[in-house]
Amino acid sequence: MDTNDRQAIASLFEKLTQVERQMPARDPEADRFIGEAIARQPGAPYYMAQTVVVQEQALNAAQGRISALEAELAEARRAPQGGGFLSGLFGGGAAPRRAAPMGQPLPQGAPGGFLAGAAQTAMGVAGGMLLANAVAGMFAGEAQAGEAPEPEPEMEDPGFDDSGEW
Repeated sequence: MDTNDRQAIASLFEKLTQVERQMPARDPEADRFIGEAIARQPGAPYYMAQTVVVQEQALNAAQGRISALEAELAEARRAPQGGGFLSGLFGGGAAPRRAAPMGQPLPQGAPGGFLAGAAQTAMGVAGGMLLANAVAGMFAGEAQAGEAPEPEPEMEDPGFDDSGEW
């Protein structure tokens, strides 16, 4: 574990401490269920912490991207709209577009460190969720596939004589 790993974990637990102070009492049944799940899977909190850290970084990157796009839109609305109908084809009237800034890469710790495996853990969780949704969609699709679609009513002949001649 390196400094970045330690800082990410400490930040997560500081936020959890704040949430615990501000939130009402936990649901006892849910709390017990989670405790039982952790007893069966003692490594779960580690992987959950990795997933939360990656998701927070993704949300921060998305917020930064949204802010940049909003600023770009505001700037485009303020800029004078020059040129005519075809000016866009020939490069007139539009300011050149700047390249969009890329999100911050995930800090990499030492090989095998906490953050080094965080992206892989988050992708595994997301992949599992996508797979579950796909399987659920397949079963829902079979139920819907058994229903025959309503036949479309035939349109009346509008009376055009199309003999194929000009």
